[in-house]
Amino acid sequence: MKKKYLIFAIIGILVFVAILTNPNQDRHKEVIKNKLNSYMQKSIKKSLPETNDELGQAGQALGMMFGAALVDRVVDTLVSTDNYLLFSTTKINWEGKSKVIGIGAFGNVYITSKLDKALNEGLLKTNKLSPE
Repeated sequence: MKKKYLIFAIIGILVFVAILTNPNQDRHKEVIKNKLNSYMQKSIKKSLPETNDELGQAGQALGMMFGAALVDRVVDTLVSTDNYLLFSTTKINWEGKSKVIGIGAFGNVYITSKLDKALNEGLLKTNKLSPE
């Protein structure tokens, strides 16, 4: 009988911790922004030749700054979350359709490989369009 109460107590504690540590919408957006900014930096480094002059480096820094501002606006507009008390989901709304691209639980947000796949496909398309 005591084992039964112990199991219920452990499950209750886990549920309580899950509720307290469920990430909010800002955390979901922060993770997406970090991922997109990282992707953008890699993309810019691949597409632009490396420069040693100060003017070229300043131009790249300016491009990164504008890109980061664009990412922030896009994420704030297109990304939303659904809170299910124990966990939450990250959704992207595009062309009237909504797709789940991540899940948040116990203070962490895990983004599915769908986003990586879409970003990599986009990178491949831009590389194919670039002159050879």
